[in-house]
Amino acid sequence: MASLQLDSTVAVLCLVFLVSCIFLVARSRKDGARGSPPPSPPALPVIGNLHELGRGRHHRRLQALARSYGPLFLLRLGSVPTVVVSSPSLAEAVLKTQDHAFCSRPQPRTAHGTLYGCHDMAFSPYGERWRQLRRIAVLHLLSAKRVDSFRSLRQQEVMGFVERIRAGAREGAVNVTELVISLTNTVISKAAFGNRLGGVEPGVVWSAT
Repeated sequence: MASLQLDSTVAVLCLVFLVSCIFLVARSRKDGARGSPPPSPPALPVIGNLHELGRGRHHRRLQALARSYGPLFLLRLGSVPTVVVSSPSLAEAVLKTQDHAFCSRPQPRTAHGTLYGCHDMAFSPYGERWRQLRRIAVLHLLSAKRVDSFRSLRQQEVMGFVERIRAGAREGAVNVTELVISLTNTVISKAAFGNRLGGVEPGVVWSAT
């Protein structure tokens, strides 16, 4: 009975592996039909190139991959194809020269449902509407005069931020990450809505072990 269960488990795993291989081959053919993709390290089924990044110091791993595959290469992070640009000249071409071709962001389903069909400035595709939204934001929301009007608010919150660090340091170690998130949330919500909205409540002190 145990051997029968083991055989069925092996059969299911083989089927999953076979389907994953077929999916990757079909996707690579589809990408090849669009044009020659950038060089890429070999990808595994399902996870793609996630194993290439390791657990930490991803920037060093990306640097090592750039030395092997060039300043422009392709990684498959799960099912998401990701192009990595690692030279100043190519970065200028992507971010400045060809900005109109790369500046649009992916539009996930959650953004469609919560942001009125991605009509906001963050997810709206590049075009005349996006340029108008950016012009409004620069002139009315992010102008120097507008930003300077919240100087006292920022100073007050930063003073409270420093006091929390000082109080926490007397009792033990301080989780600065939570404090920074709380500071950012407070400044943005007070500047936008006049009051602090719900967000991360920092646990100021945690016991060091």
